[in-house]
Amino acid sequence: MRVKFLLFSIERAKGFNRRILVFGDFLQKVFVGTKYDLKKAELEITAEEYLTSAFISALFYGIIFFALGTGLLYLRDGIIESAFPLNIIIGLVFFVLFFFLHLIYPGIIAKKIAFEVDQNLIFALKSMLIQVKSGVPLFSSIKNVAKSDYGVVSAEFQTVVQEINSGTPEAKAIEKMALRTKSEYLRKAAWQIVSSIKSGASSVGALETTISTLTTNQLRAIKNYAAELNLWILMYLLLAAAIPTLGITFMIILSAMGGSNITETHVMLTIAFAFVIQVVLIGFVKNRKPKVVA
Repeated sequence: MRVKFLLFSIERAKGFNRRILVFGDFLQKVFVGTKYDLKKAELEITAEEYLTSAFISALFYGIIFFALGTGLLYLRDGIIESAFPLNIIIGLVFFVLFFFLHLIYPGIIAKKIAFEVDQNLIFALKSMLIQVKSGVPLFSSIKNVAKSDYGVVSAEFQTVVQEINSGTPEAKAIEKMALRTKSEYLRKAAWQIVSSIKSGASSVGALETTISTLTTNQLRAIKNYAAELNLWILMYLLLAAAIPTLGITFMIILSAMGGSNITETHVMLTIAFAFVIQVVLIGFVKNRKPKVVA
């Protein structure tokens, strides 16, 4: 299995020498949440191994961009000594950028898994509610959802059906689903159903309450996203448009007044940096978009 942008596959990262893993051993003490993100993302690798591969991968990216900048300057001017400090800074910037990307990517994968569940969850619960209201037993409604095409939700309920058929009590099987699922909404729905089973109450009320809660939470998520979107638009305009434009303007002024040697290469590097910032911000905002269904 390969994580996007990571230069090493999970299998190869797990085969690193113990001497190399010293980087990951130190980093996991700093980034303690990584092991939880890896578990939620269902990546079968330790935090020590993943952080080591992330560090080495980001280092390679930094070296690549450092070499690329050095090569471009050499092809243009034939001299690289004067721009050597600038290229080091560029390499460090891309090293930090890609290391941060590797660091947050397991969390993104975990959210995608949860989104796949949430995308069909309301439809599945509404189907169960209609069936239970019409007199169908709860287990039969769970079995029908498992046989339906609700994606990851159907797969989760299929596991519940298999456990019940193998002798596990109904409440216990649903409780296990609540503990293993990556979706907060499915977890809440499962605990509601378990509570109704243990108390002897009708599952109709639990399903209705859960569906109402999910709908309310989705509406709240949309409002929160709309509110914070204004901030990200401002950040985008500043980092991707205003600051690069003002930076180029100031570089031209300094070049004219202070005698600084500002070349076309510096301008092109500023534009390239602005482009990378745009891509990162657009991807970040896109990943924060709430996955809701009508």
